[in-house]
Amino acid sequence: MKQVFYSTLLILSIVISACSSGEKALQKGNYYSAVLKSVDRLRSNPDKSKAQQTLLESYPLAVQWSKREIVSILNSPDPMKNTKSIGQYQILNRMYDEINRCPAALRLLSNVQSFRTEEDQARQLAAPECYAAGMREMAKNTRSAAKVAYNHFVKANQFVANYKDVNLKMDEAFDMATLKVIIEHIPVNSARYSLSAEFFQDQVTQFITNNIKRKFVRFYTPKEAEMEKLEYPDQVIAMRFEDFVVGETHDTDIEKNVISADSVEVGTTKLKDGSTVKVFNKVKAKLHIHKREVISKGLLSLEIEEFDNRRIINSKRMAGEFVWFSEWGHFNGDERALTDEELEICESEPVQPPARQDLFVEFTKPIYTQLTNELRRFYSRY
Repeated sequence: MKQVFYSTLLILSIVISACSSGEKALQKGNYYSAVLKSVDRLRSNPDKSKAQQTLLESYPLAVQWSKREIVSILNSPDPMKNTKSIGQYQILNRMYDEINRCPAALRLLSNVQSFRTEEDQARQLAAPECYAAGMREMAKNTRSAAKVAYNHFVKANQFVANYKDVNLKMDEAFDMATLKVIIEHIPVNSARYSLSAEFFQDQVTQFITNNIKRKFVRFYTPKEAEMEKLEYPDQVIAMRFEDFVVGETHDTDIEKNVISADSVEVGTTKLKDGSTVKVFNKVKAKLHIHKREVISKGLLSLEIEEFDNRRIINSKRMAGEFVWFSEWGHFNGDERALTDEELEICESEPVQPPARQDLFVEFTKPIYTQLTNELRRFYSRY
């Protein structure tokens, strides 16, 4: 019963909150919000008197507010005044649409007004405003200004489709705003590891292409830059292996005497009464273990350079290491003296390490993680 009681209280509190939210918005002077909330309430409960009263009071006030705002904006010297007025027309038309989609609200308000014509006229006047603003930004001839210009041209095209040569201007602004970055090939001074280095390069390039998606940043491989005749990029990502060692082998021999952890059966003996009993004792063995470690490691440098002045704007060093190992052995004595792990080692055979190309790939995995994290972090600012 308690659970049902609390659930009922919760539902009532939600209903009361929904009823009062429109009133609160009205009291605070948020007339537009009060209209939307009261209309939404009337959709679920057409006879709700509080919602009806809130709508009757808030709608005329909301219309008056937006009209005053429009007059104030249009009388200002702001070169974007028509563009800014559109927001208020959208508010007026949103209320018109919401009320017309609610029969209970429509019955209460017989004088609901559409401002679609006024909004369309404002759009016609806003398009040249945005176009002119875009042209002013383009004249500054900077990448940051080109971003602003692009957004102005997009708005102009939204207000009046294909206004003048706005599509051409959008392309020009986007190209000027876009940071163009070439990802240089990673040089490796060894033919033996060129295939693995190319694999690493491809992985890095795929990561950049698929995961660093910034609207105004474009990455090029050297081949793509050549195909598009990109002679003057903005930045160059240069990576190279400063040093690496692949397949450095270390052999270790361990010889030790081992004793079983617990006593085990070692035989039998006869007692004086002639009975036979088992004899338990700890057993020993001499263990020989051979361990082979193959170490591969390297250091990669990352430099991001501004192309025009050769200034290094980011420089990092990243290390990676991979250790492959194998163990095998033999023993003399009682095998029960060995642990399960020692016995498994003695049953193992020597294993050949992976191919050197594969070892190269393995030690670059932690470098790849560091590198991609750094590139993601660096280009998040653009």
